[in-house]
Amino acid sequence: MDVSLRLPILSDAPTILSWENNPENWEVSDNDSPYTIEDIEQLILSFQDVKSPSQLRFMICKSETLLGAVDIFDINYDNKSGSIGILIAEEEFRRKGYAAKALELVEAEAIRLGVNRLKALIHTTNTKSRKLFEKMGYRISSELDKTNAIEVEKWVGKEL
Repeated sequence: MDVSLRLPILSDAPTILSWENNPENWEVSDNDSPYTIEDIEQLILSFQDVKSPSQLRFMICKSETLLGAVDIFDINYDNKSGSIGILIAEEEFRRKGYAAKALELVEAEAIRLGVNRLKALIHTTNTKSRKLFEKMGYRISSELDKTNAIEVEKWVGKEL
């Protein structure tokens, strides 16, 4: 499958802004208020300038087409863990295997960064995301009643 990851560039800002400000995407993320173009540009610049980042975003691409984004965030280098979030932005690109391939690629990037354990928080109503993560080997580590979410995790590198 011809899918790749790359760091975002400033010319991606309008696309990322439209994804981040789409209320349909808020239902499956922690965002509940709009961003400005300046917010997104600052975020992009922060990814370019950090030696030991606590967050990285990668654009999911098929040739020149932007399919979505995958983030590694809350990176803790001491316990070699991080959280992961993924968005295939347009309906036409969903359920085609792109998210699974992007997870595979970002897991390799996590290992390169020294992150051995990844976790994701999934709203209980987001059954498609839950199925994706389970298919990719993530296991439920906790159920969070207050937030109507589950946490899944996977060891992607050597367990300590």
